[in-house]
Amino acid sequence: MAARVKALRIVVAFALSAAGAVSLAFERVAVDGEFPLQLQWQPAPQSGRRPAIIALHGCGGLYNNRGQLDGRYISYAQRWNAAGWHVVAPDSFGSRGQRSICTQPAVERSIKVAHRRDDVLRTATWLSTRDDVDPKRVAIVGWSNGASTALEVVDRSFWRGQAPAAIVTYYPGCGGWARRAIVEPAAPVLMLLGEADEWTPAAPCQQLGKRFQADYPEMVAVRTFADGHHGFDSRSPVRFRADIPAGIDKRGVHVGGNAVAREASLAELDRFLGHHLRDK
Repeated sequence: MAARVKALRIVVAFALSAAGAVSLAFERVAVDGEFPLQLQWQPAPQSGRRPAIIALHGCGGLYNNRGQLDGRYISYAQRWNAAGWHVVAPDSFGSRGQRSICTQPAVERSIKVAHRRDDVLRTATWLSTRDDVDPKRVAIVGWSNGASTALEVVDRSFWRGQAPAAIVTYYPGCGGWARRAIVEPAAPVLMLLGEADEWTPAAPCQQLGKRFQADYPEMVAVRTFADGHHGFDSRSPVRFRADIPAGIDKRGVHVGGNAVAREASLAELDRFLGHHLRDK
């Protein structure tokens, strides 16, 4: 078993080394329902039933200020396409006529993580209809507000059909879980946190991880990265944002990348997804 996992890591690492050679041409798809949910779909170049990643954008939305797909999601899509995995990113904000909610106080936001939870379930249902997707190998990866959304679908009771194979959360907000009961996880969970995060601090998530581990010790892993601010996996330099009405310091928060934390978190991400999305 150990040899198989090691071989898998080598294959994934080799595939990811070629990520820069992958050409991206996202396709916009609308999923019918209560309202048209817009998806950005990037299929893997390989044929056959492939794993898929549902990528959940943060509070800034799926697009940058120029209306282009944010570089973070392009970078990850390249990485995952190179590994042979499809990528689909639901546009929770644009589908509802908004672009960013970062500067809105939580109590004033009209788009809640509960709304985005429904977006995830609708996206998973859409994936299940595709002949090129292996429904048993679908993972969910979220950042910030998207990571909080990913935690909202951890509860197995939400998954009446095929549950996801893995869930990854980059610096989610975990404070609300202090008042909530622990649920049975639908899939193994990896939480990636920044020790210096002032926006969504690591401590509540570390406590949440311990609560999950007490009942489900094999299901939840927590990794915390030193000197990691909110958005530590970004390539952008750290900057202070005084327009964020949340966090430990009400004057604002620091946001930006840390090269060491980024590479270490990517290694954790590759290992975790590679293990849970392998062809069994």
